[in-house]
Amino acid sequence: MQQDNIIIDSQELLTEVKQLKNFSSLLSISADPKTIKGLKNGFLTGIQYLAPSNISGFNVCKNSGDCAKACLMFAGRGAFDTNIPKARINRTKFFFEHRDCYFALLIKEILVLENKAKKLNLIPCIRLNGMSDLTWERIRFKGHTIFELFPHIQFYDYSKYGFNSRVNLSKNYHLTYSYSEKTTEEELHTNLNNNRNVAVVFNICVNDNKKSCRNKCKCPMIKTYKGYSVIDGDLSDLRFLDTSGSIVGLRAKGEATNDILSDGTLNKFTIKIHRTLTDLDIKQLVA
Repeated sequence: MQQDNIIIDSQELLTEVKQLKNFSSLLSISADPKTIKGLKNGFLTGIQYLAPSNISGFNVCKNSGDCAKACLMFAGRGAFDTNIPKARINRTKFFFEHRDCYFALLIKEILVLENKAKKLNLIPCIRLNGMSDLTWERIRFKGHTIFELFPHIQFYDYSKYGFNSRVNLSKNYHLTYSYSEKTTEEELHTNLNNNRNVAVVFNICVNDNKKSCRNKCKCPMIKTYKGYSVIDGDLSDLRFLDTSGSIVGLRAKGEATNDILSDGTLNKFTIKIHRTLTDLDIKQLVA
C-alpha cells in the first residue's frame, strides 16, 4: 500500500531529525494523571503537548479566548519545571519550521506506541492537540493525513472550531467541542444535536477550592446542564468512549478556578455552579 511506503520512506529523515530536535519526544505516553486512568479501560494513550495560543510565536489556537489566560500550560509540573514549557515551545517550532522531519518523528513515535501497547496487551490511542487546536484533517504528509497513514488507530481531540468548520472527519478521529465564553446557545445545541459532545469547564467546588479541595476539587460532578446529561470528564480522557449528545464536565483547575484572572479581567471561561452538598453528594465525596 502507498501509505505503508510513506511510513517506511519517512524513516530516512530520522538522521536529520536527531540534528534538529531539541526536546525529548513528541508524544507523552500515559504520563499524566488523566491519561493514566485510561489504562484501566485497556488503552495506552499518547498525547502531544504543543505550546498553546501564540506563546511559541505560532498560533495553534485560533479560536482561543479567556481559556488562553487560564490555560494549563503553566499548571501542574509546568508551574515549577521551566524545562516543560520550554519543550512545548520547541516542539511547536519544530512542527512549523521542519514539517517533513516532524512527521517522520511522529510516525516513528506512533510505531513505538503501537509496539508498546501490543506488549502490554493494550489498545493504542492518540491525542495530538494536548494544548493546541490544529485542524489535523487538513494537514498532510506526502498527500496523506496522519489518520490515513494509521487508519487502525483511534485519534481524538478537543476543539473550539464551530461544528460546520470540522465535518467529514476520518472515522478514526473523534472530536469533542470545547465550550468557551464565545460559544452561543445555537452552537451548543448544534454540536449536541449532531452527536458531537461538548466539554465545559465547571467550578463546582462547594469548598471554594480550599480545604480538602485545595490541590484538587473532589466535589461530585453535576448531573445535568441546560437540559443535557453531564458526563464526569475527569474520570478518564477517553472521549471517544463517551455517550453521544452529552456534555463532558471538567473541573476547573489552576487559574481557571479564579473569578478574576491574573490580568485582572473577569473569568468568563469557567461556568461557576452555585450549590450546596446534598446527602448523596456528601456520601460520594467521602467515598
